[in-house]
Amino acid sequence: MTASTTAGADRSTAARTADTHDAKVFAPAANPAAAIVGCVIGLLLLGVVAMAIRDLLVHIGWLSGSEWTRDVAVRVADLRWSNWMWPVAVALIVIGAAMIWLAGKPRRRTHLSLKGYEVMWTRRGDLARRCSTAVSGLPGVDHATTVVGRRTVKVRVTVTGAADLEDIDRVVGDVLAGIDAPLRATVKPVGRRSGDRA
Repeated sequence: MTASTTAGADRSTAARTADTHDAKVFAPAANPAAAIVGCVIGLLLLGVVAMAIRDLLVHIGWLSGSEWTRDVAVRVADLRWSNWMWPVAVALIVIGAAMIWLAGKPRRRTHLSLKGYEVMWTRRGDLARRCSTAVSGLPGVDHATTVVGRRTVKVRVTVTGAADLEDIDRVVGDVLAGIDAPLRATVKPVGRRSGDRA
């Protein structure tokens, strides 16, 4: 395949993956931080609903006993300010501020954007597998393990004496060149131990 053919294929792929939607397309992201808190609050509200249903059954005579919601309302109405309420008030203020912060906290991006494409992303785990696969195919490389963090890519390579470390660095750099993110690669070569199998 000639250079012009490759360039034409790249342009064709970029055209097919261009953003054709009028609205802004957001990168894939994790669930909102407030989702867990929302689920907990939802479960608590279900408990309140169960208590209300129980009190309704007591009110119409299907169950015996006192109405819990009325008892709670009477006790709250009879409360007077006490010193033990200060820590409770402070704790509620802190919890409320934390919930507001969680509601506005930006979601963590789960994918990395591919360079040259508007709406194509890859996961960090897939990028790690690409690095490991590319490095494992080089002469003198027995095994490669890659960990992709937020800003760094750490590649641990089990090599023999015939491995070319500059070639390994180049291959890792070629893989990362397709990612639109400032990732810094660190390659750690490790010699194969005498007890390991070839």
